Amino acid sequence: MAFTSACTDTSSSTGLNPEGPPMVQQVRLVESYVDASMTALKRRVFAFGTHEEATVDDQHAVTTADPVNNPIRVIMDELLVGNNLEEIQCRGIVDDDAYDRVPLGATPDDVARCSVPRDVLPSSCVGGNTICICHNDAGCLVNNISIAKGEPVGITDIDQDGAADDTRFIRGAVGLLCDGADIALNLETSYWTPSGNQRVPAQGGFEVLGPAVLLNALNPLPTNKTCKLTFSPDVVDKEGNAACAPPNGDITQDCTAGDFNAFSFKVEPLVLDGSVMEGSTGVGRLDDITFRANTTLAATAPALVTITQAGTPFTAFTATLTNMGRSLVITPTGTGFAANTTYVLTIPVTVTDAQGSPLPAPIVITFTTGAL
Repeated sequence: MAFTSACTDTSSSTGLNPEGPPMVQQVRLVESYVDASMTALKRRVFAFGTHEEATVDDQHAVTTADPVNNPIRVIMDELLVGNNLEEIQCRGIVDDDAYDRVPLGATPDDVARCSVPRDVLPSSCVGGNTICICHNDAGCLVNNISIAKGEPVGITDIDQDGAADDTRFIRGAVGLLCDGADIALNLETSYWTPSGNQRVPAQGGFEVLGPAVLLNALNPLPTNKTCKLTFSPDVVDKEGNAACAPPNGDITQDCTAGDFNAFSFKVEPLVLDGSVMEGSTGVGRLDDITFRANTTLAATAPALVTITQAGTPFTAFTATLTNMGRSLVITPTGTGFAANTTYVLTIPVTVTDAQGSPLPAPIVITFTTGAL
């Protein structure tokens, strides 16, 4: 990412809407849906707000958001101050990590002054807009060199081009709450992009509308939960106005700074799709029975699977998680299932996703084996 996304740069010639508080105009994300042929598919849609070039299928409230790999694009109606959204990498720990915010008003020259080699850093990285300064009372350690509080640690600039090598999204600047629980974001892949407007380009389509905040969850979203946006009060436009979400992204309507209740989406429930269906016959006595989940399952899931035959527990099987926790595999052991025999396999609601959200209902499958 270019450093300009972390500097104060609120000028624009794109016909954005700088009046009033900055507003969330649209939100794009991935939903799961079933088409007319009953095929399960996924698509990116406007879960909030509308666009004149979008179809009805492209824009609607989302109640089945994909829990996995679902980058959320929050499109604003004007530029935000990037300094409060991204920070840059330092050469060592400066507070509780190795990233530091860029002061308001800082320029590329200020970055260059704090990116110089260690021997000239104390005399170069001085003034009101210094960056990557040690903030710890006990000092900061960089390559076994102790840096006193208030002294420069230096910006990481391995290629020595006078610019920061890396930026990172600021924790808590913009986030997600799902049924009141804070969702950890991947700070390396979440970012602010000041480019873009409401005109859809030939390349990129709706995915380059902007300016926008891109949010990537660190882990899969919890299933069957309702999620909403949060913005830090520090996230403002150039006039210092905090953001909000107007009804359905209609920027001609008012909204109160800090109020994002107009937008929410729901994540689809935990789903397990089995290789054996209710009423299946001719099931192989030694064949695996596999359930593929729409997200990562909790490690406790295998131990909760039960199989019975005529009401009597059947225990000659193992259950394991494969495919990075997204497949639950039941494998008969020993001589396997008895021939031409009916069994009942149960996966209870105590089986959850990795975030603790349970199955909405137990899965109970009655199947009959074949001769082999």
